[in-house]
Amino acid sequence: MLASIYTRVARETFPNPTWNGVHVHVYRFGRHPRSAADATVATVPTMKPRLHGTPLSHFTRKIRIVFAELGVEFDFVRASSVLAGEAAAYGDNPLMRVPTLVHGDDTLIESDHIARYLVARFDPSDRLGVRSERAGDLNRLAVVNGIMDNEVVLILAKRGGVTDLSTVAYFRKLATAIESGLAWLDGHTDPEDVGFDYRDLTTICMWQHVVYYQLVPGLERYPRIAARVARFADRASIASTTPEASLAEAAAAGWKPG
Repeated sequence: MLASIYTRVARETFPNPTWNGVHVHVYRFGRHPRSAADATVATVPTMKPRLHGTPLSHFTRKIRIVFAELGVEFDFVRASSVLAGEAAAYGDNPLMRVPTLVHGDDTLIESDHIARYLVARFDPSDRLGVRSERAGDLNRLAVVNGIMDNEVVLILAKRGGVTDLSTVAYFRKLATAIESGLAWLDGHTDPEDVGFDYRDLTTICMWQHVVYYQLVPGLERYPRIAARVARFADRASIASTTPEASLAEAAAAGWKPG
């Protein structure tokens, strides 16, 4: 079992914080073993993981939170644009998306795959339930990921020049599916449920992203989701990675969107 994390998150910037033309941060999360035995159970590779993403990517944020919860150091490589047309801008992800994880000789794409990889290597006990195969957990994760996927398409369509999304039938369907997914998720969320798991952190990433971009009207229709997110708003891994905090941190490091 890996050591538990301190509630305070420390960050250290490289003296020359660039890698391949993009800004890099080293994240160090303080941790201490519960016992001498705990300190020797997990063998962590010496090569530090490198996470490619963007400050506002909710999919990237999922992995940043997992790193924080597990107390694992990583390098954060911020891409300048999500409209770049070459795989190198995304850590050599052939799908030209973020996040991408590079760890030694391994390169992984897709956030849930990355999370499972990290848990297998750094937290075999899987305290966040990343590898849960319960039907309810799988469905919640699928719905949240679907909402996030649809939101990305709509955001990139607007950035790409579509001024009125409602004029395109496919975009109308995606917007409707977002609202349908939120309604389903609200009905399957218990704000007072004890514990914090991978479905929670994924829901938080989705919800705060939706709130930030204001693509969905009438968010008050989903009070159970809002209450569940609020329950963990002050958790160190959550508060330090909000869209606002992430943008401020990136700007302080000299990052500029492309």
